[in-house]
Amino acid sequence: MQSQNKSKMIRLTTMALLVSMAAVLSYFERFIPVITVPGVKLGLANIFTLMALVLLSWREALLILVSRVLLVSFFAGSPISLLYSMSGGVTSLLAMYLAMKGVPRFFSYLGVSLIGAFFHNTAQTIVLGFIIGSWQVALGYYPILVLAALITGSLTGYIATHFLKHIQSMPLGKGLS
Repeated sequence: MQSQNKSKMIRLTTMALLVSMAAVLSYFERFIPVITVPGVKLGLANIFTLMALVLLSWREALLILVSRVLLVSFFAGSPISLLYSMSGGVTSLLAMYLAMKGVPRFFSYLGVSLIGAFFHNTAQTIVLGFIIGSWQVALGYYPILVLAALITGSLTGYIATHFLKHIQSMPLGKGLS
């Protein structure tokens, strides 16, 4: 019984750490002047979404994602940013989950990250179309978002792959997945 409680505590602590790290990165990446295209961010918080999906369950990864989006939107966002972030994040998480579980070991973490970035930006394009009431503008902007997804998805996938390799080699990390 004590071992089971310890395992639950480790999972809960891991979840709290992933939420806090994702929220901090999500907030601070607004101040990184690398990308000057409106609506395009590095998506560094998605590193921790992918890590949660690998280390924990789908439900725990969803809880981490929703918690992060709500926290960042509450402290530094708006209702519109909440809508964009939540739709993109949940769609991305679902796509990454299906890529990982649907065809086991077919996609690397980098590939899963690219799929997530693509679907994240696709969901945000759909939301943009509804908000501005112009599918022509939204779809005209879509190729820029797809290109951004290739770049940012590669970056976050690369970083997540290296984090996961180190975490899974640690004694506590082996007990998570």
